[in-house]
Amino acid sequence: MKVKRDKRDDMFSKLVRERANHTCESCGKYCGPHHDGGRLDCSHIFSRRHIATRWHPDNAVAHCFTCHQRLGENPVEFNRWAEDFLGKGLLDVVEELKNSICKMTKADKEDLYKHLKAEYAAMLEKRADGDTSRIEFKAW
Repeated sequence: MKVKRDKRDDMFSKLVRERANHTCESCGKYCGPHHDGGRLDCSHIFSRRHIATRWHPDNAVAHCFTCHQRLGENPVEFNRWAEDFLGKGLLDVVEELKNSICKMTKADKEDLYKHLKAEYAAMLEKRADGDTSRIEFKAW
């Protein structure tokens, strides 16, 4: 079942890709917005259908199209990669969080969107000031 994307997903995807400075967090390939390095995707560790972790920073990474396809088609390999990248403890926390029941009102969704936009604006300011590192953003 395909999960429909909305404006929160689009903003979250921008945050994840910008956080990694448009570089694949698996192979290291640069796929910047002004560079013909290929497509960079927001790759969720646990499916977007889990509302509790859908927009959580620790549940998503930036992957080039090739790595996203390879890891998405090989869940055991993806799990090993995610455990190496996040560490077993954090991966376990995110997995436990994904199983939480989460209901969002329209107002909650708008607040989340405003939060994501504000985090993105703050991240872009850091980039404009010359920060090229991985810039973390806060969960809502």
